Amino acid sequence: MTVLFWGPLWLGYGFIGGDLYPYFFPQKTFLADRLHAGEFPLWNNLTGFGYPVLGESQTGAAYPPYLVAYYLLPVNTAYNILHLLHYVLCFVGTWLFARRIGLGISSSILTAIVFTYGWFPPRSCLEWAIVTGAWLPLALWCVESFVQTRWWRYAIGLSIVLGLQLLAGHFHLAFITQLLIVAYGSWRVYSVGPMADQGAPQIGVAKIRAYALVVPLTLSIVAGFMIAAVQLVPAWELKTRSSRATVGRDHEPSYGHLPPLYASQMFAPWLWYSPLEIDGDDAIRNVAELAAPWHWFGPHRALDESLMQSRAGGLTDVATNKVEAHLYCGLIPLALAVWWFCWGHRQTLVTRSIGHITEKKQSTAIALSEVKSAVPLSGEAWFWVIAGVLALVYATGWLLSVGRHLPGFNFFRGPGRYGIVTTLAVAILAGRGLQSLAQYRSMAARSAILCCVFWSTVGDLWLVSRMVTYAVMVSRPPIALRDQSPVRKLLLDEATLPRLYAPGQNLGNLLGVSCLPVYLGIAPAEYADRLFAGDGMPKADESLGPVKADPNFNTWLRDSGVTHILSFSSLDEASWKAIPLWQGIDPLLNSAWGRGPEPLYLYKLNDALGRASLLTDTANSRAEAPAQREANRFIVKFDAPENSRLLARELEYPGWRVAIDGKAAIDTSRGAFREVQVPEGSHEAVWSYRPWSVRFGLIVTLSTLFILAAMGHLRFWHRNWLDRFLGRFGS
Repeated sequence: MTVLFWGPLWLGYGFIGGDLYPYFFPQKTFLADRLHAGEFPLWNNLTGFGYPVLGESQTGAAYPPYLVAYYLLPVNTAYNILHLLHYVLCFVGTWLFARRIGLGISSSILTAIVFTYGWFPPRSCLEWAIVTGAWLPLALWCVESFVQTRWWRYAIGLSIVLGLQLLAGHFHLAFITQLLIVAYGSWRVYSVGPMADQGAPQIGVAKIRAYALVVPLTLSIVAGFMIAAVQLVPAWELKTRSSRATVGRDHEPSYGHLPPLYASQMFAPWLWYSPLEIDGDDAIRNVAELAAPWHWFGPHRALDESLMQSRAGGLTDVATNKVEAHLYCGLIPLALAVWWFCWGHRQTLVTRSIGHITEKKQSTAIALSEVKSAVPLSGEAWFWVIAGVLALVYATGWLLSVGRHLPGFNFFRGPGRYGIVTTLAVAILAGRGLQSLAQYRSMAARSAILCCVFWSTVGDLWLVSRMVTYAVMVSRPPIALRDQSPVRKLLLDEATLPRLYAPGQNLGNLLGVSCLPVYLGIAPAEYADRLFAGDGMPKADESLGPVKADPNFNTWLRDSGVTHILSFSSLDEASWKAIPLWQGIDPLLNSAWGRGPEPLYLYKLNDALGRASLLTDTANSRAEAPAQREANRFIVKFDAPENSRLLARELEYPGWRVAIDGKAAIDTSRGAFREVQVPEGSHEAVWSYRPWSVRFGLIVTLSTLFILAAMGHLRFWHRNWLDRFLGRFGS
């Protein structure tokens, strides 16, 4: 399936489009560079004036797969491998969950196909979608496995799964996962049959059920948070200092909702999707359309344009886009799900067993656990229908008038992401429908049904994934051209640490230098302040010749420590007080921006103050720039003619400490920057980032892992002793 959907990635191609180059690749490149330099980055000193890496979270610096891949492999290769492996993880996890709840092999495969390749591929421009969402079905599998067997391995596994999902860095899908497993776990505890253990104290079935299921599952969820504490504590610290601390103009939770009319894409995709939007080989497109002929009659206008004109009954004053609002599971899976819920389940045996209970004594233990968990299938159907419908309603934004006042719900944008629950619900019901439809059929009929359902569904989802996306695969990904960038070479050869102002947010970070403007998911509140972030570069008018400087913007550049400007147009050197350094085609930047042969222009500001300056009462003088390129330290060597103030144009943030010539000093805030008093003479100032939030979070994470490991050891090697101890508490 990964070869079918993402075959070019196996051959070294790469993604481009959407948030990949303004957001994800700058973060991953920074992480890889620092790991190769032997440093674990706590502070990103390249994006704007800096931000806490673990706090912003989507770098995923504490996520083990990221650390391994970006340390060992080139950035594009690491990104591709992680993308593909998480699809495999998601598919296998969904298949395991489907098997655990009683679906056959073929039906479980259909469930995995619908969930994995229905919701995620259109979101290929959003790295967090598959990397975080892949853990959702595994979390459900752990819950269901624990309910059926009450084996501790599954409770501990649930903690690890939830912890890894949080460490991956995108908390919204993790939040949705937690809501779903709480709801699913509560329903399973309620629906499971009596579990009277022979050795359990006689305290009543209800209490045994509570102690045996509710307490371990609750503790598992709590332990999952504690495993991710090294990520969560810095993120909470940043949240309290970010624009998301309150709902307002700079943080609107309704962004990325699913317009109610657009929900019709689930059963009438031809009203929205157009084959004309597919980017790729026509031969492959034509073959795929044979499996989904209903797409021949698609619209002839851009999908985002259609969304903007279809706001009836929804949020008319809040933006969205086709990727955030996507919700499509395939027509045949949807038909199977509806058929099974309405009629098919009446023909199905009421059982949750994975295999038939035979007379073979070898399967007695498994069969017993399965009989204990037997529940009416109608109850399962109602759970998934209710969960799917509630998620769909919330995705439209209708409930945000309530959600914006609730913790968690008011922190995240993109209510359309709740559609992941709807997709999983349809996938499970479709699997039930296929199992019911193929049951009691002859081998030939069953093979024909499976072949029709599988290939039509795969072709349908493949085609939609090409029509509804912002990302495409290219043979020469821009990130692979990084070492060929002449702009990068010029900037890195500068004697001082440069700060670049470039048209594309964050893209200059790929050059290995500090860059403005900034694009972040959860950013310090200063970055949402227009006075702090600036009003943007003056627009070019080719008929008027070189772009003239705006005095206010020019002042802002120097106050922000900008030393270089990269522009799409030539600048008026006199008004900008700039020196031209280079113009031409940059393989990395031109490719990432899709500018083709259009030239870029690089200038150096000849009176730039830089990222560090000495301020005196009589005049301002420029200090020597930082002597080392490190993420967690900012070093400045200077020669002060008199008692002065050293201003570091880096973000003032909790955790930074400064020392002058090795002795601790007290720094103060100067606006959003850092300032320290320095004596006359030659000195060295060293700012070091040592946040308490990371230290505290790391202690909690390591302690939790140690406790879980100790519990696993005791459970395996000293089970009788542990059972006697816990028996005192009814568990």
